[in-house]
Amino acid sequence: MIARSILIIEDEHALGTALSFLVRRMGHMPVLAATATAGMNAMAEAEFAAVVLDIGLPDMSGLEFLKVLRKSHASLPVLVITAHATLDHAIDSQKSGATAYLTKPLNLRHFEQTLAALLSSLPAAGANTMPSIENRPATLIGAAPCLRDAFLGIARACQGDVPALISGPSGSGKSLAASVIHAHSPQSGQPLRTLACASINNWSDELAPPGTLILDEITSLSPDLQTRLAAWLADPKAARPRVLATTARDPREAMEAGDLREDLFYTFSALVIPLPPLRERSGDIAALGDYFIGLRGGVSSPVLTPPVLAALQAYPWPGNIRELRHVLESALALCGAGPIYLSHLPPHVAAAASTHGDTAPAPGELDAAIARWLDARQALPEGEWPAYDELMENIETIMLRHLLLKHDHRPTRLAAALRIHRATLRQKLRRLGLQGEDP
Repeated sequence: MIARSILIIEDEHALGTALSFLVRRMGHMPVLAATATAGMNAMAEAEFAAVVLDIGLPDMSGLEFLKVLRKSHASLPVLVITAHATLDHAIDSQKSGATAYLTKPLNLRHFEQTLAALLSSLPAAGANTMPSIENRPATLIGAAPCLRDAFLGIARACQGDVPALISGPSGSGKSLAASVIHAHSPQSGQPLRTLACASINNWSDELAPPGTLILDEITSLSPDLQTRLAAWLADPKAARPRVLATTARDPREAMEAGDLREDLFYTFSALVIPLPPLRERSGDIAALGDYFIGLRGGVSSPVLTPPVLAALQAYPWPGNIRELRHVLESALALCGAGPIYLSHLPPHVAAAASTHGDTAPAPGELDAAIARWLDARQALPEGEWPAYDELMENIETIMLRHLLLKHDHRPTRLAAALRIHRATLRQKLRRLGLQGEDP
């Protein structure tokens, strides 16, 4: 294997060090830069086989750096990484010329595999062929870890015209995701139509015009029409629009149950985009609430009071985003131009606030933070991996430092809140090097 120089542009020292170690372990030579400017200087002084690029750099957006880089290095492999797993980042990375895209917390084994694949057999990462889009009326709101696969799938779907299947529970945003794909795809200037599969009885020429066709709930098609659809999509000579299908069921489970024909399942299997239920992304509810409230417009838009936000995040949302929107529209009608209080919510939603204190953190958020922290340590050389007690001590230090700040650095108050003996807490604080200010 030929040792190659890899430029890593990452301002987070611990992660940059971990990535450098991985690159060395792969048999290559890493060069670490903490800013876009330092990365540009390194590019001017040496040749690199690939670039690992963080989006959130202190002096310039990584995407702006990538646009500049593509003017002089059109086919250089660039692996973009970001801590903000948003749809805009995924799409903008693809449009700016990223060869591959990963989100933090990084799975370091996945990073190693991705970089190895880029170095061994890389397709050209030339200029983007997507049309410029001035207005973006359709977007998905949120940055929960469980949305990463959806964002990456949507970004892939925006680059071509292959059939795609969007799966997710009712009300999770499947039609919106299809609209986003259409708005950012080569078909964006052509019509977007939606057909309910339950209402299709015969195959007709209405499916042939150009543009994008959304087939809503594809498992509702009869077996015969599913077979004809699979054959139609497989025919290279057929004149057809871009086809995006949706289903509220798990596609593979639907196939195994006989409700989705095997030939049609494999037609879509190359690009299946899963949307999670709202209960798995409760951390996005504040942003979703602001968005729906903002649709009403006006300077004095109502705000979500803390008890209301607590109730919204604790409620399980069986109707997903659709249900959330209707609940907020009802609350807006009741609150007028003032804040939204619990009394403005439906009783069954408001009741969730009483159990909020017993609920776990928003699913995935704590996991993501701890996973990122552990991955950086797991990349250390063998023998330097911290012991279990050391890991737990680090976590306890972070937790108690945060809680002390919330309780004005008064251990007595914190001990009462945590229901722990004052002497025990003070002993922990002394051992961890934390200070309190009890009178």
